[in-house]
Amino acid sequence: MIRAISNTVGIMALYIIIYLAFLPPLSLGFISGYVYIITGLLLLVLIVEMWWTYIKEGIHIEVWKWVGEILLEDIIILLLSLIPTRSPLWSSLYAIIGISVVIIFIIKVKRSIEDFENFNTDSFIILMLLFFITVMLGGFISSSWFNSNKMYNQIGNIEQKSFTEDIVEIDNTQIPIVDIALADVIGDKKLGEQLALGSQAEVGQYTNKQAVNGELMYVAPLEHRGFFKWLNNQEGTPGFIKVSATNPNDVELVDEKIKFLDSAFFMDDLRRHIRLSGFLTQGLTEFSFELDDNGNPFWVITTYENTILWSTPEATGVIVCNPKNGECKEYSIEDAPEWIDIIQPEEFIRNQLENYGKFVHGPMNLSNKDELSVTEHITTVYNDGNCYYYTGLSSVGADNGTVGFALINTRTKEAKMYRMVGATETSAMSSAEGKVQNMHFSATTPIPLNISGIPTYFCTLKDDAGLVKQYAMINIEDYSIVEVGDTILETKKDYINSVNASGRKVDFSSELSDNEKVGTVTRISNNIENGNTYYYLILDNNMSSLYIASYLISEELPVTREGDKVQINYSDVAGKSINLTGFNNLNIAD
Repeated sequence: MIRAISNTVGIMALYIIIYLAFLPPLSLGFISGYVYIITGLLLLVLIVEMWWTYIKEGIHIEVWKWVGEILLEDIIILLLSLIPTRSPLWSSLYAIIGISVVIIFIIKVKRSIEDFENFNTDSFIILMLLFFITVMLGGFISSSWFNSNKMYNQIGNIEQKSFTEDIVEIDNTQIPIVDIALADVIGDKKLGEQLALGSQAEVGQYTNKQAVNGELMYVAPLEHRGFFKWLNNQEGTPGFIKVSATNPNDVELVDEKIKFLDSAFFMDDLRRHIRLSGFLTQGLTEFSFELDDNGNPFWVITTYENTILWSTPEATGVIVCNPKNGECKEYSIEDAPEWIDIIQPEEFIRNQLENYGKFVHGPMNLSNKDELSVTEHITTVYNDGNCYYYTGLSSVGADNGTVGFALINTRTKEAKMYRMVGATETSAMSSAEGKVQNMHFSATTPIPLNISGIPTYFCTLKDDAGLVKQYAMINIEDYSIVEVGDTILETKKDYINSVNASGRKVDFSSELSDNEKVGTVTRISNNIENGNTYYYLILDNNMSSLYIASYLISEELPVTREGDKVQINYSDVAGKSINLTGFNNLNIAD
């Protein structure tokens, strides 16, 4: 009896030790730990079977030898649970091995049970059947066959909007030119500048770009490099990295101790800490590292609930955790602090948009009538101070074209759609790369911009080292109109001229602003660039400002001379060079 009890305690202790040492607490309500739960159930069956064997065969059975044969499968399953499953390859391998192990275990248990004359095998079989029927029935009931209308409407009402009226044109200096991949390179370089720091910590995962006091940036915490590094630095890693999304030279290592991290262990493990702070049964996803408007770091975790059994999750709010002292607060979506940019997980939004496009006529739409599909790329963009997910929408079966694109508010899930026949992001990237194919540059995921009222894709072109070399603007409605330049200003000038040359006259009146000036021309010259004529002016002998205007701005430019009094308008200022949007020679009668 003592030996059987010690065996039972040993098996349970092994499971608990591994669980507490390596795995954060699980949300049983959301089956987020199904692998570990199944492992525990199998171990429970193992203990019952071991006791039955003890009662049947007596104390002389070599329990540990027999236990070891079955315990091997459980340990394999437990170890498999530590494998990352985001990669399709790992997921497939994980599923194949895991299913094989479970089948072997069931066969072994069944064979052991058949050796016992008085064991009710029918009860065991019925129990297993009920388990699988419950799982299959739950999946069937929550499928689109019964819930297509709810899945179609989950994204909410999608408002039809006008691109030129709704998308605000932004200043050239505010266009994001750094993506996450480049931020990662820049951050690693900054960390490498600190002596001995790189051996203790590494740059963690960057969140989507976020706005901090109006400045777009990427932020990532420094993570421990392993167990022993954490053991030597239990007070925390030495801070976090900030990388500007608009200036690759603006990078900073902020010196603040970050204690609660994904790479920490035991009670410092971020997910374990969140669960044990009163959130054991909530659905948690999207762990983002963000800064408030004062530059203080926080973990922002989205809470969610499944609206149909175990499927169709819906964000309900956020948990904000201070990574320095572990203090946690929960907020609803409406009450969440304004500095939080993203509440709605990208995966949720993509799935909801896909359901919106797929179930427009219910689950049985064999002809694919009116169905829409989400394009490959989804990214975050900022418009008028709000953050949105952007993605293109195309008809099912269309490879290169879109029927429009959607903007989904990353906090409220407010959805907007812009009907516009145009190119997909992939087609635009290919067009930009084709413009400089001799350079072998690769294009980043484009973002939509309003360039003088023209719906435009903007992307950067990077070399093999991942560094930005040039910029590209591609017309969304006609991706054969593409221009590439070494600066954003140069690219914009050439792009506007290309649009005009194609027959689509650009209306510069939309760019006119309060930036207006009247002065006397003291110098004027012109230059032809890529077949387009540009005029360069200096007014009132002010050598610190050089005004640049395309010949398309005004027919009066070619006849303007030194000494003429002129009125100019401009929308943006890039250092010494100022791009004109309006020009009027006051010496020439209207």
